[in-house]
Amino acid sequence: MPAVFEDFVTVPGVCEVVYTPPRAGAPTLLVELPHGATRTADYEATRVRLTGTLPENLEAFFYVNTDIGTPESAQWLGEALAAEGYGTLILRCLVPRTFIDCNRVVLGAPAGAVVDGLTPAFAAYIEEPADQALLAEMHACYHALTERAYRRLCGAGGLALQLHSYAPRSVGIDRIDGQIVIALRRAYEAAVYETWPERPAVDMICADGEGTMWSSPELVGAVRAAFAAINVDARENETYKLHPATMGYQYARAYPGQVLCVELNRGLLAEPFVPFGESPISPTNVERMTRPLAVALSQALARQVR
Repeated sequence: MPAVFEDFVTVPGVCEVVYTPPRAGAPTLLVELPHGATRTADYEATRVRLTGTLPENLEAFFYVNTDIGTPESAQWLGEALAAEGYGTLILRCLVPRTFIDCNRVVLGAPAGAVVDGLTPAFAAYIEEPADQALLAEMHACYHALTERAYRRLCGAGGLALQLHSYAPRSVGIDRIDGQIVIALRRAYEAAVYETWPERPAVDMICADGEGTMWSSPELVGAVRAAFAAINVDARENETYKLHPATMGYQYARAYPGQVLCVELNRGLLAEPFVPFGESPISPTNVERMTRPLAVALSQALARQVR
């Protein structure tokens, strides 16, 4: 009997839960948005709880570094799958990665250091011990819920999608500290920005640095084919690899072949992409960039019913 998730409820300030039950006997897809705090209100709700001094205009870092478009894509995906009778459990993290990154392992993580292109769990500017404790508690609360969802769904053979979006170019920042806003504004100056490498429209992060494939090759191939059908080039592991410092890697390794991590280019979701402010998300762009995921995931879910 397929798992049900009526006991998963929103945790204010930590995780927003949206559960759409499937038709009788059909499977449910877990959709995790670990960087789903995309609204100014999400930033302000966490910021007001912190007591330490933070860099001036830190909200500029928030806007450029949060996964805009992913909540809208998750909603579109959920509605598309519901139309076919499939369920979705969408977990949207509400804790901005500006303060603590809920897609990072906290224990042993060096504050502020960018490792292998990955920003840290804690920025160096989170110096107040009480703030560090509060944020670590929020991180733990989010993963208590998330881990339970993976265990219940993937532990029974189900599928999970980790959905992210990234900036159109890989901007060279090597430390997240009190100078981050200044460093980012310099990096985004027109003449400098054009020197940074462009990122793919879609990148599936499905293998680790050793080349071990943790996602289903069949599903990865289906996603690539679905995007190719609309003339969008979906790549594999071009921007990042699955890294032990990420919680995404931990879940993918715990459930090999059942978890797929996808990065969508923000420039293809927003209209336009605004680095240091709220980017308007285009419903047309969201549909275009999400429909191929729905096609591939629907096929994978159909195989579970047989």
